[in-house]
Amino acid sequence: MKRIAIFLDGTWNQGDDNTNVWRTHAILAEEGADGCKQLARYDIGVNGFFGGTFGKGLVDNVLEAYEWLISKHDDGDEIFIFGFSRGAYTARSLAGLIAKYGLLKPGSPISTRQILARYQRPEEETIWNLLDADAEEERLSQRLEISTEESLLKKYSKRVPIKMVGVWDTVGALGLPFFGIEGVSRSTLNWLHTGLRRSIEHGFHALAIDEHRKSFAPTLWSARQGIMAAPRSLSSVEQRWFAGAHGNVGGGYELDFLAQPPLRWILQKASSLGLCFRFQVELDGDIFAANVTDSYRPFMKGTYRKFVKRFHRVIGAQPYKDGAGNVHTTINETIDETVFERWRSRDDYRPVSLQRWAELYKVEIAETIGTVAIDGTPLLESK
Repeated sequence: MKRIAIFLDGTWNQGDDNTNVWRTHAILAEEGADGCKQLARYDIGVNGFFGGTFGKGLVDNVLEAYEWLISKHDDGDEIFIFGFSRGAYTARSLAGLIAKYGLLKPGSPISTRQILARYQRPEEETIWNLLDADAEEERLSQRLEISTEESLLKKYSKRVPIKMVGVWDTVGALGLPFFGIEGVSRSTLNWLHTGLRRSIEHGFHALAIDEHRKSFAPTLWSARQGIMAAPRSLSSVEQRWFAGAHGNVGGGYELDFLAQPPLRWILQKASSLGLCFRFQVELDGDIFAANVTDSYRPFMKGTYRKFVKRFHRVIGAQPYKDGAGNVHTTINETIDETVFERWRSRDDYRPVSLQRWAELYKVEIAETIGTVAIDGTPLLESK
């Protein structure tokens, strides 16, 4: 058995940007404390105007990571997937592909492009349903035939669990909008599945409270009404809010202490699941003295703010409808203790998003100690 870790960075990001994805990759140990080998792949973010702006390359990144995983994976291996920004969207899309259609065995007569094409058709049977005994019995009772592709999929694809998906500030836009007009690729790439399926054992998502560009609205994990699935425990799925803008939470700014709390949190979660690092990250300097970056005002050389108003993210959002009319509720949101410590230590830190959350849930921000659940209830980990 070995542990396989895939690292997918954000748009235009690469190693020398020192994002939290890169830092996590850089400190990964070659083997675990138990002697298990640890194998890693790092992908830089999509570069270039067309790649960065219109989503070109995202699907290729998913496919390349999937093909690499096929070549490295043996039965019993544990899979960890990390990502930041649009790389987080890529990471979750990759996890969705594996969760729905499994991992092809090397030498399969089915190509990865065929699997991708199947992924684009949401009505197709998943590998889990194809291999499920009860579903097979129902098909036989109704005399339903499976296609040649499905027959080959049953033989050449294997159901594999994903140990953990760890992401920093997933942005849902497949391309950056131009003056608030959504990217041209959204309608053609909305089949990418970024939810939490049953084979994704753990999911941890660090979110930025102080990102004000509407183009960077976060994509949280949610539960859909009407789907009979057991609720995910906080120990297996958590979406934690931190102080900072998109790049503060995901890393990439120079001398940025605000990136350390969300980095440390994801590392602690991965470590608790067996992934081994050469060292853990400690908080350096005074994180409360570090200023939150205003990513909104200078974005697109100041042009963006002339067309798009400052946006305030919603913490603990009420149920909402998607484009198909399905009702979703975000799940397992928490707020990190450093947010409240920052509020108490700095009179100039008064995020609108946090104040609206406090008003909704009747919470006194200044009196809140420790990390809390979305209703203000302290978590057991808090001191």
